Amino acid sequence: MTASNPPLVLGGSTVHHGVGGTRGFVVAPVRHLPTRGGPSTSGPHILIAHDLTPADTAALDLDEIVAFCTSAGGPTSHAVQVAYSLGIPTVVAAGESVLTIPEGEVCALDGDTGALYAGLAGSDLYAATAYQDRALAQAHARSTAGTAAGTVPVTLTGTIMRASQAAELHAAGAHGIGLLATELLFLGQEQNLTDEEQHYQIYRAIARAVGDAPITLRTLDIGGDKDMPGLNLPCEDNPFLGVRGLRLSLRRRDLFLPQLRAAYRAARDDGARFRLMFPMVTDVEEFIQAAQTAREVQAELAAPDLPLGVMVEVPACALAVDRFVEHVDFLSIGLNDLTQYLTATSRTNPALARDIDPLHVAVTRTVQSVATIAAANGVAVSACGGLAGDPVGAVVLASLGVTALTVAVPHLPDVRDALRRTDEASLRTICNHALETGGSRHLRGLVTKLLDL
Repeated sequence: MTASNPPLVLGGSTVHHGVGGTRGFVVAPVRHLPTRGGPSTSGPHILIAHDLTPADTAALDLDEIVAFCTSAGGPTSHAVQVAYSLGIPTVVAAGESVLTIPEGEVCALDGDTGALYAGLAGSDLYAATAYQDRALAQAHARSTAGTAAGTVPVTLTGTIMRASQAAELHAAGAHGIGLLATELLFLGQEQNLTDEEQHYQIYRAIARAVGDAPITLRTLDIGGDKDMPGLNLPCEDNPFLGVRGLRLSLRRRDLFLPQLRAAYRAARDDGARFRLMFPMVTDVEEFIQAAQTAREVQAELAAPDLPLGVMVEVPACALAVDRFVEHVDFLSIGLNDLTQYLTATSRTNPALARDIDPLHVAVTRTVQSVATIAAANGVAVSACGGLAGDPVGAVVLASLGVTALTVAVPHLPDVRDALRRTDEASLRTICNHALETGGSRHLRGLVTKLLDL
């Protein structure tokens, strides 16, 4: 929230302290998963659950569920990332006590602070509702301020999950889609992952919805906490270090080829401005193999050339990025996984939810190193993940040399507003602190004070 919105003070409610997953403030009655005691009333609700899978989250009816709170989970889990793309606030790792909140009780969920206020009534309910109204008014003012005023030091792109979100993408002034997570388009429909025509129709619909805007299409990133039961993949002791992302695609051409063919067909038939990005890349040889497969598909279909890049989310890739820049057309830093791997902090372990720090000095130094090497070789480097959609995080990333940020549409106005407040001197100061000290606690205080956020 901005400084113009006074702190929320509630005296009579029960506060459940969790960790903010996605930002935003909502007042609504709660609904449990599964629903207890018969069907709930219709209308907006805050969903309460032990945990949610990415498929659970993608299937939410946004007319019925406007936020969720889980007793377990982590702030950078893929379920939270789906919620981020859909634009709904979340609180995770709030403890088992949230599961005892009675169905229908009015609560306030604060994704900024990671708190769930239960049992709102009387003056507390009035205060929370007024707080929500002020926050919505401020957000509306920022979203209608236009994109012309002020200078933004990076390119802002959006991320969506559904073609229906394309209108919001245009209205928010995003320069295309910086990350289209293709596996999230098939959650609960795993049987269609090997169907080229299904890929083709989905990609074509999204490309037509965004017009001539560029779209970075990430090939399947299956694995980790994104289970696809319909694929009957073997269980792994540590799926985040297992056969996921490009590792799986190179082993399963029945998954890889249909989406490559569909992307090139859409580019050929409709002029879709796709860029293909490969996830979970460790060795440059993996990229070379994937790129060769893609170019063979392109030649077979007589399709136009598409830029090819990688997600920098594995430390081995980040440390060897000087080898990658000789081959790739672009890079995108995946901050959620990069943070997980650099700090050995699981993104789904509720016991570590408060320990995940995407502004850890090891992360900021790695980002700056990748950006510097990429710039020296004329390779564009963007960043995606929850940090990119956080105003403070976006400013820090811009100071480190990232040239583009991928942000969920609802958070674009706040990110743009924060970036407009920067200048060369402030970015230099922030960069120095990010590289010397780092850490969310230190950098949040510094950036907030320096830019009057």
